[in-house]
Amino acid sequence: MLLLETLINDLRYAIRLLWKSPIFTLAVMFSLALGIGANTAIFSLINAVMWRTLPVNDPEGLVLLTHSRGSTFSGGFTYQQYRVMRQQPGGFTELAAWSSARMNVSIDGNLEPTTDGQLVSGNYFSLLGVSPIAGRTISAEDDVVPNGHPVAMISYGYWKRRFGLSPSVIGRDISISGTRFTVIGVTPPEFFGVEVGASPDLFVPVLMQPTAMPDLENLLDQPIIYRTWLQVVSRIASGATAAQAAAQLEPIYNQEVPTANKFGGPPLPPERLRVEPAATGISDLRRQFSQPLFILMGIVGIVLLIACANTANLLLARAAARSGEFGVRLALGAGRRRLVRQLLVESIVLAVAGGICGVLLASLVTRLLVAYMSAGQTPIVLELTPDLRVLTFTAAVSVLTGILFGLTPALRATRIDLTPSLKALGRSVRGGLRSGKILCVTQVALSLVLLIGAGLFVRSLQKLNGQDSGVDRDRVLIVRVEPRGSDQRNIPGTLPRLDRTYRELLARVAAIGGVRSCSLAQFTPTTLRGNTAPFTLPSGAEQRALVPMIYPKFFATMGIGLVAGRDFGDADLSPQSPLVAIVNETFARQAFKGAPAVGQQLRQRNDLIEIVGVVADSRYTSVREETPPTVYQTFLQTRTGRGQMALYVQADASPAAVLSQVRQAVQEIDRDLPLFAIHTLEEEMGAVLIRDRLIATLSTVFSGLALVLACVGLYGLLSFSVVQRSAEMGIRMALGANRADVLWTVMREALLLVAAGVVIGIPVALALGRLASNRIAGLLFGLHATDPITIGVATLVLALIAAGAGYMPARRASRVDPMVALRNE
Repeated sequence: MLLLETLINDLRYAIRLLWKSPIFTLAVMFSLALGIGANTAIFSLINAVMWRTLPVNDPEGLVLLTHSRGSTFSGGFTYQQYRVMRQQPGGFTELAAWSSARMNVSIDGNLEPTTDGQLVSGNYFSLLGVSPIAGRTISAEDDVVPNGHPVAMISYGYWKRRFGLSPSVIGRDISISGTRFTVIGVTPPEFFGVEVGASPDLFVPVLMQPTAMPDLENLLDQPIIYRTWLQVVSRIASGATAAQAAAQLEPIYNQEVPTANKFGGPPLPPERLRVEPAATGISDLRRQFSQPLFILMGIVGIVLLIACANTANLLLARAAARSGEFGVRLALGAGRRRLVRQLLVESIVLAVAGGICGVLLASLVTRLLVAYMSAGQTPIVLELTPDLRVLTFTAAVSVLTGILFGLTPALRATRIDLTPSLKALGRSVRGGLRSGKILCVTQVALSLVLLIGAGLFVRSLQKLNGQDSGVDRDRVLIVRVEPRGSDQRNIPGTLPRLDRTYRELLARVAAIGGVRSCSLAQFTPTTLRGNTAPFTLPSGAEQRALVPMIYPKFFATMGIGLVAGRDFGDADLSPQSPLVAIVNETFARQAFKGAPAVGQQLRQRNDLIEIVGVVADSRYTSVREETPPTVYQTFLQTRTGRGQMALYVQADASPAAVLSQVRQAVQEIDRDLPLFAIHTLEEEMGAVLIRDRLIATLSTVFSGLALVLACVGLYGLLSFSVVQRSAEMGIRMALGANRADVLWTVMREALLLVAAGVVIGIPVALALGRLASNRIAGLLFGLHATDPITIGVATLVLALIAAGAGYMPARRASRVDPMVALRNE
């Protein structure tokens, strides 16, 4: 009880004392808020992406089913597989399924932007334990008859955004792909499904798939293993383990899995089922961003150490000024332990205040980071409200930070010899300066490590951006179009009908004012949708290649140069015309070893295909990968692939200026023709590098922050030194030293501190680079973690900026009036 009362008194005294020194208090709080806020922001993102449990009933009991014949497990199932397993769930209570989908929605006759939705089984919401905020959920009765129950639930966000939270939305009809669906309920505000980062606006029964998504074939009746499009989630029955539940269900599942080997040979072995915990949901964000986020967590941890060192320097300077107070208290009988505790309480108060400010700062930073991560792609939605884990982390970091930066100054400040105050003060100052120099060197070394790391990521991003992608990004608009039946290729009459639709679309778009050229292709530069196929060369050798379908003027629209031969023409669009192809440089080089490719003939099955042109290489899927051998063919002459296409429009000026007219042209052809992924080519290419851009940008920001803190620490230390040595400076100048000598005396001290930090920092950076080379190799492109150019530039930048920070107190020292200094002394 006495200890608690003493701590309360110490707390009151600390708050009163800090309140009387507002400039010092604000300076420390600001420094700590930056360090703690940066750590809290990155930790909040990691928590939201990796660890936060789903907002459903008993999330710890959820499991995800996956399957595999080999070592790699896949999560997708066909509807027939799900149906069979659902009827005999074995060791599971029940099985629910869902599939993400892009839906074509009209409200009151007005076509909405492409809407993210989910097809869900009738027991999806009941299994998750999710209740509606209005209306009712999709039930098992809504998921019995194929295309029999056109009902839909909408998300709270869609309800607010599109219907203004009007209660009349329940029972209202909306159109999905031309079919009327009745809105029956609204999901809770926090619910987003099982996929972390997703934000579906619509939920419809799985058995409504053929109606809700008519551009795809009927996936309900397709043969087993045709398309694994459903994810399955469940709960394990009471008394069973995950392994037992999977073992009970495995034979039932394998009854619906073909064992015939399509390559010949013996039958394939049975597939295996595996159960994975699903309390935190599933997310592709973890694969994409987990490694950069953990690297950034290490970076902001170093920033916090620098902030602690900076704060410790301020406390050392303040302790020197309070040495008289401490001497009096010790002389009156206060124990050294009592003074240390008092000073630690002051430090923890400062750290907690900085932590509170850091949480407020982190809440803003995390939302900006999520918006940045979503650039050029489907918006990422994460629950970023601080939960118990984040608050515990911030509180622990704040308290540990207070102890870390407060302990050394507290011990130093209370080590006082009770002799005349002047002598005691001199010792305290000298001891404080020595400790301050050690902390300053540490700051410089850590800042250099961060600068080198940021330089590596920035140079890697520059190399990636500098890669010639072979396309003109500035004025090209991409719109994915998927007419009804475009996912079906083998049904007679489908391709000619699609070809007529596509030709009419190109004619209408080409007539729009401001459109320079337009074309269609089966893919986008970052979405590989074409198949690969083997071709027999004139030499008899076989060459595999990517075979995308395109229309004439594709290369001109994209800005891909024609190296030899000609482009496709209208005469090449007919399947009755001689089969022709255009190859890229990689195919020509690998297949013909320097011989001219134009005029050569390729054989595919029984077809002879003549090469009529060669185009420059352009990358697909990833700018890090080598360009694949590619054989371009026209839509009706290609023997593989489905019929979905992407419309490319090159505008005279901004692509956004023609977007509304492109939409109108599409609607004139087919009012219910879905439009997906509408964005510029620059945005799409930028989305590919979002991970690299995120880590390069944030590492630069945080290393810059660390450098600023280090320079502030250096400036503060030298300023304090100049003040304490003003008498010495006055004596030097009185004895004949000029201003340049005094300036150099202080600058030399600054440069020695920086040099010591560099000598320590470079080996540390090299050691960390070698230790982490395997982990960050995938984040660097075209250079190693020990790149000498990056290390040299970072060292030079640090030296110049730190020298500038040291020059200001040195210049002030050189202007000391010797008479005033000696008189004050």
